Amino acid sequence: FSVVAVSLKKTLAAGCMSKEPDIDLATYVEQTDPADALYNQGLANLNAGNLKEAGRKFEAVDRQHPYSEFARKSMVMAAFTNYRQGNYQDAINAASRYVQLYPSSEDAAYAQYIVGLSYFRQIRDVTQDQKEARRTYEAMQELIERWPDSEYVEDARTKREFARDQMAGKEMQVGRYYLERREYIAAAKRFRNVVEVYSNTRHVEEAL
Repeated sequence: FSVVAVSLKKTLAAGCMSKEPDIDLATYVEQTDPADALYNQGLANLNAGNLKEAGRKFEAVDRQHPYSEFARKSMVMAAFTNYRQGNYQDAINAASRYVQLYPSSEDAAYAQYIVGLSYFRQIRDVTQDQKEARRTYEAMQELIERWPDSEYVEDARTKREFARDQMAGKEMQVGRYYLERREYIAAAKRFRNVVEVYSNTRHVEEAL
């Protein structure tokens, strides 16, 4: 901080000679607050429904106090606030980073759950690409395998199966497209894929 301040003061002093307007040092140097204070401010804003400000506070903890216990907690809370605001990619990034850094912590399963939920909320109609469904399936499957005793497993299974059903639905939609155009071999491959890969979905009977 002192090196930056001295450098800026020299710049400001030199600027006075050229009649440049005064520059507030605070615009260049981020003010730091104690990690616990920032974290509690984030919680207070979250409880008040001020999600955007809460997210800023949690991100400030991680940025200003990267190796503190509060930074670890804030990473999960930042993922949660981004998810609640519909900032799904930011939520995925924060939660995935948490899982990578703290895979054995008590909140790791929840962070993975946020990853899955963020993909789940972006699943599209079967007429469109189903990459979000595939990623939902993968994220929830990872949660089930790595944290089988987690309280989130039951819902993860439900959302995993929904995603699987969507992927099967996409295969059916493409198969019907080929069938309508009498491209029977291509259609049969899609329907066979539903039977073999997506068994126990509601599409199997039609595929057969």
